[in-house]
Amino acid sequence: MDVRVTTWSSLLAVWSDFARAAGALPKDGNLGLLRRSVPAIIGLQAVTHALEHIDQLPPEEYSSGQDRASLTIRTLATELESIWRDDAMPKSLRELTSDAAAALEQTRGAGYEFVPETDPAVAPGHAPLEAWKARRSAAARVFAVGQGKRVRAGLPVAFVAGVGGRPLAREDLLDLAASMPGCLWRRVARMRQVYESPDPRGVRQVEGDAGRTDLGSALLVESAPVPEPKPAPLATVSGANAARGSL
Repeated sequence: MDVRVTTWSSLLAVWSDFARAAGALPKDGNLGLLRRSVPAIIGLQAVTHALEHIDQLPPEEYSSGQDRASLTIRTLATELESIWRDDAMPKSLRELTSDAAAALEQTRGAGYEFVPETDPAVAPGHAPLEAWKARRSAAARVFAVGQGKRVRAGLPVAFVAGVGGRPLAREDLLDLAASMPGCLWRRVARMRQVYESPDPRGVRQVEGDAGRTDLGSALLVESAPVPEPKPAPLATVSGANAARGSL
């Protein structure tokens, strides 16, 4: 049986029971407000769960799925605020909105990490990834450890993310994997940054969330975008105007 169907069915069963129970709540006071909040509560839970499985969508539908989720979250949050505007909204309801927003934000940080099979490994650097981007005309962000840097076992030497976390097309992904021989790769929810700092025994390398400043120097560095060449200025034609359509 499809695990996703089982999970989704279980979710529906739990919230269907909640909806039936909410029908017995009084219509007045805070319990009445809670009763009116039930559709939004169920909707936010459903969106949060669906976002956990957004990778099941075809790559071309990933961004539109994010947009629909964002609109749904804003709509349901506004609905809750309109119901509770004259009273303090319970913290648990605000957390439902925060959880859904956090699940959406996480989808934007997803990508592919590459971990060498050997230990220690010598990082291939940005060159093969940039060559892949050019070859495939890929709109992707590329992070890599500098070429020739030795990285300890289990740590990534590269991370590639489609725009907004969007999965790569199968053909692009296969070509990307071929560009990083000797590396195992996988889809991950967020980038594992690699940090390096001096140690009494030499150098210490650890992983952590991106943006940490307490773990040392970050090794996974994003490739600088290649600036588009500026068009050369048109030459001034002395004594006469250039013919229409000429360079």
